[in-house]
Amino acid sequence: MDKLLFKRIIIGLLSVCIVTYIVYLIASANFANSVETEEAISSTVSYVIHSKAFIVRQESYIENNEIGILSYNVEDGDNVSINQNIADIYRNENDAISRKKIDNINKQIEDLKSLSQSYYKNSVGFDTINTQINNNIFSIMENVNNGKLIDANSCCENLLFSICERQITTGSVKGFKGKINELRREREKIKNNCSSRIGTISSKKAGYFISSCDGYEKSINYNKLQDLTINKFEKIKKKNFNSNVIGKVVTNPTWYLACKISADDAIMLSKLQNEGVSLYVSMPAIMTEKIPSSIYSINQKSKKDSGILVLSCDYMNKNLANARNENTDISTVSYSGLKVSKRAIHEDYVEKTVKDDDGNSVTKKKKVQGVYVLHGSELIFKEISIAYSAKDYVLCETKPNDGVLFSDKTLQLYDQVVIKGDNLYDGKVIE
Repeated sequence: MDKLLFKRIIIGLLSVCIVTYIVYLIASANFANSVETEEAISSTVSYVIHSKAFIVRQESYIENNEIGILSYNVEDGDNVSINQNIADIYRNENDAISRKKIDNINKQIEDLKSLSQSYYKNSVGFDTINTQINNNIFSIMENVNNGKLIDANSCCENLLFSICERQITTGSVKGFKGKINELRREREKIKNNCSSRIGTISSKKAGYFISSCDGYEKSINYNKLQDLTINKFEKIKKKNFNSNVIGKVVTNPTWYLACKISADDAIMLSKLQNEGVSLYVSMPAIMTEKIPSSIYSINQKSKKDSGILVLSCDYMNKNLANARNENTDISTVSYSGLKVSKRAIHEDYVEKTVKDDDGNSVTKKKKVQGVYVLHGSELIFKEISIAYSAKDYVLCETKPNDGVLFSDKTLQLYDQVVIKGDNLYDGKVIE
């Protein structure tokens, strides 16, 4: 009885093992024939260097030795000429404020006169005015969101002008004579209650005007930036300037941006410098535009060390006029190609037929890098040429130069690339 029970147990265990093995074979066969694919799509990426940059300009101080309240006649970033009046001096703050009000009133009067004349000339189209109104509204919103309140205020003035122009064009008003007379009376009232200026300040040099100084104007020699080392860069400090300094003029339109870069970036940028490639600089905190620039110098102690990159720029605006230490994104070269996951890359043999010295056809075979593409139910191995490599993916060239590929079969747009599967080989049929 014990022997019979033992035999039944053994037979039962063997049956379970056999069934388990059969299930395993079926599952393995199905799994081996299952693959996961993704479509090869076109993509473009730019290699960007993120760095804290220092801006170097050729700057000349403007000094004032007279006592009084300053009222500037130019704004930061404005281009000034030699001996141009950049500020007036008044005895007190009330006089300075009153003079600013008078200047604003004069501008309003001139704008209204211009609008009144356009009623008779009818020189501006209705659609154009509507477009100007919409553009000014969007500009106001954008500047407010970016914290550029001065620019927003300027857009508000432009918006008001466009609205008045629309009233003239539609005929809802025929002129602004009453408003002009009202502004004139207001101007005379202000004039009677304030004194004239007691002095003026002129620029001794031509260039871009900036009303503030930060002490870094003379911290780096503008003419010796090619000698700037990491040691010198890390020791940049503010320098004292006279208390009578009331602004400065950027006397050279070319300014420079200096930042630390890694040894690998230095090698890559040196190659771009030799090729004459232009770079683009953006400073997200102060502006959305990308500034074109060129490589002025790359200074390293050795090829294995980090270095100092100096870029040359000649674009200027109000925001850049006051910039000094800024978080900067430097866009170098762009790469385009078919985006493929690194999981899809394998090595396999490819063949090609060539003519030998005697003119006979000979088949050559070579192991190359490539991907498996699902074509219908069959896998095809295609050789690839990598244009750019990131952490998780690569960009493959669609039309590699002659001689780059061993075979004549490479990845194409919208190919179904296998990113997951077992026992992959060229010609395998996926059921």
